[in-house]
Amino acid sequence: MITNFDFHSHEPRYNSGLKQLYFILWTMGENFPLNKTFTNADLRRHESYIRQAYTDGKLLMAALFENGNGFITLVEAENEHEIHRFVRSNPEIADKKLQARVKPCKPIFWKDFSLAR
Repeated sequence: MITNFDFHSHEPRYNSGLKQLYFILWTMGENFPLNKTFTNADLRRHESYIRQAYTDGKLLMAALFENGNGFITLVEAENEHEIHRFVRSNPEIADKKLQARVKPCKPIFWKDFSLAR
């Protein structure tokens, strides 16, 4: 089961240097338990993996879909090879309980964003 992250008890270590930002959509894989959602399936290994990414300063944001059928993360990585290695290293991906789609993206800082562009 995915529980609420206690981000206050884990201070992230931020790496220096320019990073690429990636959006990852985590959804149910072919071996996801039947009649379960992200809120009631045993996904402790995934939760631990994501928590470690936060502690390491890679994970910027995570959110669970309201209906419990998916999860998104924003993760920083040096390049596409690194982000794909990050996804493949998730134990729930290896077991096909989860699947993931990765999209590179770039941040928009709203205070600097002008609609007149």
